[in-house]
Amino acid sequence: MKSTTRLYAKRYLLNAIVKEIPLAKQNKRVHIWLPFILLFFGFFFLEFRLYCLQILDYEKFSKEAQESQDRIVEILPKRGIIYDRNLEKLAINVPAYSFYAHPKEISHPEKVAEQLSSILEVETADLAERLKKEATFIWLKRKLSFAQKEVIDDLHLKGIDFIEETERFYPQKELACHLLGFTGVDNQGLAGVELYYDKDLRGEKGRFWLKRDGLGYEISSTKESLQDLVPGKEIVLTIDNIIQSIVEQEISLALEERKAKSVEAVFMDPRTGEILALANKPDYDPNCYSSYSSFSRKDRIVQSLYEPGSAFKPVTISTLLEEGLVDQEERIYCGESVKVANHIIHDWRSFNQNFTLAEIIKNSSNVGVVKLAGRMKKEVFSKYIRLFGFGEKTGLDLPGEERGIVRSPSSWSLTDLPCIAMGQGIAVTPLQMVTALSALINGGELLRPYLVKYVRSPEGKIVEKNGSVVRGRVISSSVSSQMRELLGQVVEQGTGGRAKVEGYSIGGKTGTAQIPAPDRRGYLSDKYISSFMGFASVDSPVIAGIVVIKEPTGAYYGGEIAAPLFGKIMKRVLPYLNILPQKEEWVERKIVDFS
Repeated sequence: MKSTTRLYAKRYLLNAIVKEIPLAKQNKRVHIWLPFILLFFGFFFLEFRLYCLQILDYEKFSKEAQESQDRIVEILPKRGIIYDRNLEKLAINVPAYSFYAHPKEISHPEKVAEQLSSILEVETADLAERLKKEATFIWLKRKLSFAQKEVIDDLHLKGIDFIEETERFYPQKELACHLLGFTGVDNQGLAGVELYYDKDLRGEKGRFWLKRDGLGYEISSTKESLQDLVPGKEIVLTIDNIIQSIVEQEISLALEERKAKSVEAVFMDPRTGEILALANKPDYDPNCYSSYSSFSRKDRIVQSLYEPGSAFKPVTISTLLEEGLVDQEERIYCGESVKVANHIIHDWRSFNQNFTLAEIIKNSSNVGVVKLAGRMKKEVFSKYIRLFGFGEKTGLDLPGEERGIVRSPSSWSLTDLPCIAMGQGIAVTPLQMVTALSALINGGELLRPYLVKYVRSPEGKIVEKNGSVVRGRVISSSVSSQMRELLGQVVEQGTGGRAKVEGYSIGGKTGTAQIPAPDRRGYLSDKYISSFMGFASVDSPVIAGIVVIKEPTGAYYGGEIAAPLFGKIMKRVLPYLNILPQKEEWVERKIVDFS
């Protein structure tokens, strides 16, 4: 039994040995081929990866490689200079330095942020966060001064660089700020002439490729222009820097003296429509405009509406004359009040006497004007109001001009015509008033006011020229002549007496208006708008203007505070315009000088 068991064991062992021999050979083959198999798959994976990189992802990585070596640089052109009519510079360009960073090149953003934060006037943490961004380019701060640039240069920071740009600068600061406007960080016009003529002033950007070597240094010889730089055109205004200065000085004093909310003034040549001065107080410095309130920055000459009050009466009188509804010799009884429908209209003082047309306007009688206005049909009066330019933009080359408020006569009540006749129930801008005044005194033509005399190339070649544009005829030359005479008497003998300037003939009309209540039901009892619109000389007007004092403290009648302001301005402006005093006055002064 034992021998049989051993025999089976030997046979089993022998069979196992025989079977083991092919297994060993098989393992040997695996050991031989395995490296080749692994190498094959390795090469296959490598080839596949190269295929992905070179074929499938070619555009992506090519773009990244190109960005690491090349970049498009934009250069802003020099913005065109703005001059007054005598080529005095009002808006120029000065060098400025804009710093940027390549965050991927900055190893220690926290340290760099700490070094730059005080110079750039930004929070260290905010700057560090920006420098950690996965970006190839970020702006750090635009328009730094030369002194700030020097400090940053001395730090020798890798990944920090700058480009030299230009920054808008207004050398006369607040002077003419509302008509000039201001620009943004990219030198784009944001207000005033800067905005209205932005396309001319800004020019066209220059664009070029800039290559860098493997170390990131710029290769200056590889610059390739993509778009040529075109400098901005220059603007020459109609305003006179001296007249503008005089007007601003006088209305600034009036603002302080009268403790008013605001004072506005605009002057123009009634023969051409050229604006000679345009000013608002309070004002602002366009070099740092963001530091001022929106009210200070607002150009109220063209963007704010008010009821003109008695200053509107010449429009009413001229309409009556043009339509032949009044005779200068007839007399109208002007009592304390007059009843219209169920409404009582009071005069500003008790006259209780018969007035001629000249006396009605000299004394600014509400009762007299209302009685005369009753002779007109509302459609006729409305037509003339429109002909004088009210309810429409004047066309001045400034942005944001208001149209005013002139309701259709179909919506007028029985009291609207008499109220509008004396300047209530209608809303206008100061610019509309001086434009209408010019039509009253220049022979009867309504002109388009304009602010830019011409546009020229940086080399001085005129490429666009503005000139006088007649919008339409309003009244005849004979009625215009009568209006000059009537308005001259307002200053010589009437409510505008304080606008007198010795030796000169001044014409004009006072205005005192209440301010409508916020709910449009009636008027505020303690707030007024005082104005005076006038011109010189009476026989041959060369300048016309209006001054408006809003919400003065104390005295508020136009004849008391606005007329003297107008006179002060004319006293300084007329000699500057080489307008000599009337001959007899001039001779008398010469005799005194030699005695």
